[in-house]
Parts: sequence; C-alpha cells; structure tokens
Amino acid sequence: MLKIVNIMKKQIKLSLSIYEAKILHNGASQERKLELEELFPELKPPLITDRVKTYEDALRELGKKDFSRENLYNREIARRKLEIIIEALNEGWKPDLSNHQEDKWYCYFNGLGTLGCSYPSASPAFAYASVGVPFCLKSEKLTEYIGEQFKDLFEEMLLG
Repeated sequence: MLKIVNIMKKQIKLSLSIYEAKILHNGASQERKLELEELFPELKPPLITDRVKTYEDALRELGKKDFSRENLYNREIARRKLEIIIEALNEGWKPDLSNHQEDKWYCYFNGLGTLGCSYPSASPAFAYASVGVPFCLKSEKLTEYIGEQFKDLFEEMLLG
C-alpha cells in the first residue's frame, strides 16, 4: 500500500504493506506505534471494553485459570470474579494509595438499589465510602462500563 505522509511540511511517499506495518508495530516504541496506528488504523488494538465482555474474557486477557469454588458462598464467588474482571480492565494499572492526587474510580449502589460510580475526594463537603484496592478502576468510563456490563455480579456480591 502506498501512503503519503506529511512530515514537517515535507511530503514523502511510503510504500509499506499492512503486513510490514504490523511487524514494525510489534517492535516499535510507544511513539512510533501511535504514528503507525495513525497511518494504519487497523493496527490500533481493540479497546479493553471490547475484549472483556465476560468473566471468561477477563481470565483469557490475564492468562489466568478459573479459581476453585469449593466451600465458597455465592457472594464470595462474585467478589472474586469482579476482582479478576477489574484487574483485566485496568490493563496493569494499580492504584497508588500514597498519591492522593490520582483519581481512583469505583462502583457503588445508591439507596435506590441502582449502581453508580464515584471517586474518592479530599473535600470535606464530600462523603464517600472507601473501597478496597481490588475494586478501584483507572477511569470513570471503565467504572460505568463494569457497572452496566457486570451489574449482576455486583448485586450478587453486595446483596447476596
């Protein structure tokens, strides 16, 4: 495929197949990957929310095997599944508990039984319930996604 690229107001012709672009993409720095993805949008990896639609998808994403359910209550099974799903959705991000400037998103049930999302704040006018590290997500978008996609697991964990 012939691509014409504008680099610093100079046009260059680049003859690169998608196959060759994939090879370059695999070993490239993050900056070069982004440049290649701009030229070849099909190189962009699918979003994590497209890859993790089920608990089994999360296991596959992490390369983990399912845990033993022996002697566990249903709410404990749901909690463990959610921890694995959240780990997959966070794609390696772990909350830094010593960094109070870092947003840490989590899901919660309000008094009406519906699911919402929030993040801890240091404001005295703001009250929130703290949650454990395994339930923190790196973005509001992921929190909204998990709250909708895996609502049944949250209900099982919290309401039994």
